[in-house]
Amino acid sequence: MVEETAQILAEYVYDLAGDGLRTVVIVTKDDHEIQYLRDDLKQNYTREGYTEVVDTFRLKNPFLSPDLAGKPIGERRAIINYHESACVIQLPFSESETILISVSRETAKDLIEFIESCREIVREHS
Repeated sequence: MVEETAQILAEYVYDLAGDGLRTVVIVTKDDHEIQYLRDDLKQNYTREGYTEVVDTFRLKNPFLSPDLAGKPIGERRAIINYHESACVIQLPFSESETILISVSRETAKDLIEFIESCREIVREHS
């Protein structure tokens, strides 16, 4: 069940990152369910504001992208979104459910350093 998996992920990431874990949420076609939301973020978001943010992660195309089957790139395993205050990892659970895990910039430091290095090259050449 997706709820049990999201809870296991929340515990796993919290054990690794502590307060670096920001949120874990299950996203379905028309709704979402918060599994974990760090206390300070509860104060920063209204229900409507949180819903607006979650809505930006809804996928228009199926997550698993069957049109990539057999291609050298292979199937999509996750989507990583890098934002000013956080990294959000989106993992498929089923064709209609994904789990979002948001972690702090510090928690995703190595990944962010890599992305910023690439962005710097783009900025220098654009």
